[in-house]
Amino acid sequence: MTTKISNPPMKEANRLTRLWQDHGPNTYPLDISKLIDGALQNSDFVGELKTKIGSYDSFEGCLVKTKNTDKWTILLNSEIENKRRQRFTYAHELGHFMCHRGLRDRFEDSDDTLNDFRDKIETEANVFASWLLMPANLLRDEFSGIGWNTNSLCEIGNRFECSLQASALRFVGLSSKPVAFIVSRDGMVVWGSKSKSAPYISAFCFGDELPKASHALTAHLNGESCTLPQDSGFAWNEFRSANESQYFDYSGRGYQYTCIEFVG
Repeated sequence: MTTKISNPPMKEANRLTRLWQDHGPNTYPLDISKLIDGALQNSDFVGELKTKIGSYDSFEGCLVKTKNTDKWTILLNSEIENKRRQRFTYAHELGHFMCHRGLRDRFEDSDDTLNDFRDKIETEANVFASWLLMPANLLRDEFSGIGWNTNSLCEIGNRFECSLQASALRFVGLSSKPVAFIVSRDGMVVWGSKSKSAPYISAFCFGDELPKASHALTAHLNGESCTLPQDSGFAWNEFRSANESQYFDYSGRGYQYTCIEFVG
């Protein structure tokens, strides 16, 4: 019996990054189509990968294998108006191809699965996408000295043409500062990410209520966000004070993003 395995997302993302930077145009924002046509089709990768863009009712992105072949196709939904979101979905499906094609023959992704950080496979595809679109060397060189707030988050997103979630996931994962990023909806945490040096956070896991003393909860109740850092005291940790800033997703999905930087 053959054991199905997946490939480490960070290793696979770095593999493609090296090909792009050493043998490709080495330009950013990354051109995913050129990467696929160049790195995948003209190297030692087994199989074939194509991209089709069209109108689909049931998913935002999909990776599907043609039966009894090594041919794969990424399907992208043209109805997604947010091009950065579509771009991240593109990288996410490429992540399934690089990391998970040994597990099954089809991967469908909706808004729910793309934001599901409790599912191992979807989390790995998100990690792959953020590492691929925002290489560590560029992020460190260009943004190592910035403060952590929603304004700087937007700067990173603009530089790499990535969604705020993807930009935050990547920055927080690389940062040596005690920082965190919380995605919430209706006053409840959907998912969170924090750097290695960040302390325990009272509201971090799926289903946690936003802290009563936080600006995040105030912003949710009032419907008004502040992109500038505000002192939230000990709302997120009883021993460490923090600054936080907010940003709302106005695409209709109802997400609220909170950047937290601990001080002291």
